[in-house]
Parts: sequence; C-alpha cells; structure tokens
Amino acid sequence: MGDTFQTIVDLDASPQDAPSLALPVVEWLVAEGIVLADAKPGWALGDRPAHPPGPHWHKAVADARFGAPEGLAVYTEHHIFYSLNSPGPHTVTCPRCTTASVEEGGLAERFGTATSTWYETGSADVECPACAESVPLSAWRWSDNSLAFAYLGFEFWNWPALAEEFRARMAEFLDGHSTAYLMGKL
Repeated sequence: MGDTFQTIVDLDASPQDAPSLALPVVEWLVAEGIVLADAKPGWALGDRPAHPPGPHWHKAVADARFGAPEGLAVYTEHHIFYSLNSPGPHTVTCPRCTTASVEEGGLAERFGTATSTWYETGSADVECPACAESVPLSAWRWSDNSLAFAYLGFEFWNWPALAEEFRARMAEFLDGHSTAYLMGKL
C-alpha cells in the first residue's frame, strides 16, 4: 500500500504568471465536476489544502475501476516536483547548448547547492560543464521527467492513472507552455 501522486507541471510559468495560469485550469476542473471548488486540508499529503474529487472525477482518468481519488493540490509558488518511479542515473540536458550529461551521483555532485538555494529562494543557477554558461536551475530538463523546478504544478493524490487526453486538455490552458508529467508512490 502507500500513497500515489501524479503531477502536471508547467515548466515555463514565471512566479508572476503562476497564479493567473492556475485559475482557469481550476475553474475548468470545477465546471466539469472533476474537483470541488473549495480546497480543504486533509485531501492531500500533509496539511496542504487540496480540492476534493468532484462527482465526475472519472472524466479525468483512464480507468475509474482502479482507485478512489483523494485531492488535487495546486502549487503556485516555487516548488521542487519529483518522481519516485524513475531511479537514477538521470540524464539532464542544458537548455543553452542541448548537451546531455548523466548524473550518476544524484543531485549532490553538481546540483546540490543549487537545489538547496532553489528550495529556499526559488532562484538558482548551475554552470553547464559543456558550454560554461550559467543556466537557471528551472531551465534544465531531466530525463523521464524525474525532476522539475517550477512555479506551477497540479498534484493529484491517489487518483487512478490520468488519461492522456485529460493531461493534454490541461496543457491547453497553460498558454502553450511546456509541461512535464511526474508520478510516484510513497
């Protein structure tokens, strides 16, 4: 047993845009009856308020027979989104020169300090070993969507697998931004 999560992350949202981008997504989910309007504590991991599932939650999933969903937590501030389903090593790609490198030692070797800084401040840079450019941590792309440093994410707790059509529809609300789909089990 355990808790599962699936997260749709907007990789391009700025700190200023995240709340205004989240609003139409949540309004659509409420209008469709997928979630309820009022976020309440106890519907996601920890005390974070989350939107309970609505009467038509099944419209979001591939097969409603495989579970009873809990809540949808919406993040509109800097956050480290992660997946526990993709054990390392991970490939990380520099957005400036598109050089990919393997991070076998985990985050600590090259990204550890930047990760700590991002966690505290929402801003950090990492120098690319190939092009020697300083690149914002949030711009790096991780293989298998194992990590995302972003300002906007929609985290579904204990939902059956989200349907691909549903995930694509959510992405349409995000002004053509790049998205990542992360999932895991605690």
